[in-house]
Amino acid sequence: MNAAGNGIMGLMRIGSGLRLFALVAVVMAIVAAAATALWPENAIGPGQDTGVAVGTVLPEARELPAVTLTDHQGENWTRESLKGEWQYLFFGFTNCPDVCPLTLATLAGALDQLKQSQAAVVPGVVFVSVDPQRDTPAAMKTYVEHFNDDFVGVTGERAAIDRLTEALGISYTLHEPGEDGDYAVDHSAAILLIDPQGRLRALWQPPHGRDVLAKEFRQIRKRFPSA
Repeated sequence: MNAAGNGIMGLMRIGSGLRLFALVAVVMAIVAAAATALWPENAIGPGQDTGVAVGTVLPEARELPAVTLTDHQGENWTRESLKGEWQYLFFGFTNCPDVCPLTLATLAGALDQLKQSQAAVVPGVVFVSVDPQRDTPAAMKTYVEHFNDDFVGVTGERAAIDRLTEALGISYTLHEPGEDGDYAVDHSAAILLIDPQGRLRALWQPPHGRDVLAKEFRQIRKRFPSA
């Protein structure tokens, strides 16, 4: 099947035969080679007077396209659904054997750290499936609630998913099914940060860490208090 999206982070093979450390190594190598072409020259990278040592902060927030998808409760989900609070946004699929569950567990840990530190603001988490053929709202509900009852799972029509991934620079590829009908999915593994206006404000390339996500969220919010 055809690839969708222009890809900011490169592709991450998550077939059952690959180990996580190999995936991370491959992705980071691709990231290093492609970073210059993917973001504006004035993007605020790690350590550039932001208190952010790992993530990348966009100097100007990026608007999201108008899309209508479906959340894990069966309700319409649009870009308006992202407004009103900070949100971590991650793309993947429920049959992912390693990267997606690891990332969602990391995000759950980051939220726990922020709550334990009595942070004034704790972001939400939205998990968008790039595999709607298998990921129904019911499947998304079971999956995201395994990690945190407050996580939101989103699925929908392929065209709408493609419109969102293309706008955010997320790449994915669905491979041909094997004899058992199963198929692998390659996808970008960045965690995106959406501000309360529903705009892309920052991102973290893999590998991710709960300490980093919690600490750098505080720094980003401090830098953009009116966002």
